[in-house]
This record gives sequence, C-alpha cells and structure tokens, in this order.
Amino acid sequence: MTELLYGAMLPAPGFHHLHLNSVDPDRAIDFYVQQFPRSTRTRWGGLPALAAPNDVLVLFTKVATPPATSPQTAIWHFGWHVTDTRASLRTYQGRPDLELLPLYTTEEGGSVLVSSDTWPSMGRTPGLTRAQIAEARARGVQPTWTGGFGYMRGPDDALVEYAGNRPAERFNHVHMFQDDPFCAQLWYQAHLSAPVFAGRTPGAPATRR
Repeated sequence: MTELLYGAMLPAPGFHHLHLNSVDPDRAIDFYVQQFPRSTRTRWGGLPALAAPNDVLVLFTKVATPPATSPQTAIWHFGWHVTDTRASLRTYQGRPDLELLPLYTTEEGGSVLVSSDTWPSMGRTPGLTRAQIAEARARGVQPTWTGGFGYMRGPDDALVEYAGNRPAERFNHVHMFQDDPFCAQLWYQAHLSAPVFAGRTPGAPATRR
C-alpha cells in the first residue's frame, strides 16, 4: 500500500499565487489595477492581494526597504495577457508616471517598445539571431505590427510583461532564470505533476540523463 501511495501521481495542480515583497502594497495594487483593469483588490491569508480574472492571486508582504533585484533573483518577470497589445501600448504611453522598457533589436542599440515593431521571429524562438537579422534586412522583411509583447517597470522595480492579442485579460506566467531549464522542467513534472506546455519543449523528449 505504501508503494502504491508513493507511486501514484497526484492530479496536476492549479497555479495559486505569486508572492512579492513591497514597501507599499496598497500603492502596488493600485498600480496593477490601473494597468490591468479586470484585476481587483482583495485579501488572502491576511495579506493584501491582487486578484486576476483567472483566479490567480498576487500577494504582497510589506517590507521596510525595497526588495533586492541585484544579484538577480530566480524570478525574472511575470506576465499578463491583454486583448490588444498595441491598444494597451497606446494607453500606457499616455501615462507619464509609467515607465515602458525597451526591447533591444540590434547590437547598435536599436530598440522598440513592442516586439511586433521589429522583424517577426522564426520558428520557436522569441527573436532572431545575428545571421537571421542580416537575412531579414536583406530580404526587406517587415514587422507584423500586430500583437506581440512589451515590458513595463512595476512597483518595487518588478519587471512586468504584457502580451497579446489574447481572448481575455488574465495573469499568464512567471518567468524564471534557471541554470538548466530542462532539468527544472523535469523537476516540476516529477514533483508537482505539472503538464508540459506545447511548443516549449526540446525537440527530443528531455530525460534525467
């Protein structure tokens, strides 16, 4: 019976919350509600929280000093789906207190604010290699000017991605740094029964070996 219990796989869990430190949780929540208006202010477990439309929470713990962002923590950024990236960008550009962050497109320092303003990606990568950029330039490849993703600086120096065009606004992902992403993926599969996201896996199935 013990072997059966330990060998049985639990059903895949849902994602419950992202937990952040903040010097001013109320101000941080106000910021996110303004940028993502389908989210709402709430509380959970005695903590101030932001509730996303898809039953995901962002919890906040008040701290006396700004949370460290260097050296880099395991969390790189978190992402939110929006229904129209470019409409969101225009709205954000009209808010002088909101800092939008550049996506660098060339070694010369060229940048855009949304990924659909540069050459479209090829295959499964979010961008182009140097050789692919040279080829795109030579061929006169044009941006799609539709959808795409961009970044903003959130409260407490959090990095926040907005991406579309999606059917509904919602919390989408937590993006983490890993020394070995495929080993990390196997860990979450083994210990949390996390399903593999289609299109974000190696060509050959990853194994512990």
